[in-house]
Amino acid sequence: MKRGKEIKLNLPNQYNVITGTVDNKNPKSLYIQISAWGKPKKYGVEDYDSVIKSKSKTIKRNLYEILDENLFYKKNSIIDFNMASSGVSYGKKSYMCVELTLFKKEPLLPINSEEMIPIMENISEELIKKVFEVDDDFEFYNKKS
Repeated sequence: MKRGKEIKLNLPNQYNVITGTVDNKNPKSLYIQISAWGKPKKYGVEDYDSVIKSKSKTIKRNLYEILDENLFYKKNSIIDFNMASSGVSYGKKSYMCVELTLFKKEPLLPINSEEMIPIMENISEELIKKVFEVDDDFEFYNKKS
């Protein structure tokens, strides 16, 4: 029995953004997945581990600023940022994906409701603007080619 729901959000072209829930009838948590291909802006960077770790902290800090405490439990949010530092090199695009799991307070509205879609779009847009659009280390693209 399939109870989950997933919706592709129409946001800036260079990002693929999907939002969803595992149980749309009783959605206690929602997720947002933002993915793109990152191309390094700086030549000669040796250690991308620290750059990627810093990016993960930036995402978390900005998410806490964006989230509405009346709708979500901020401190229960899970941020999973994936970008393989071993494959990152100047002039080459690397896959980046961040998945945010947000735990809702009452009321438990379905993800595809008229009230929830704009909320999820706003969170995604704000995070893209505040983290990825102003990134000093990477330029992001929708496709690898």
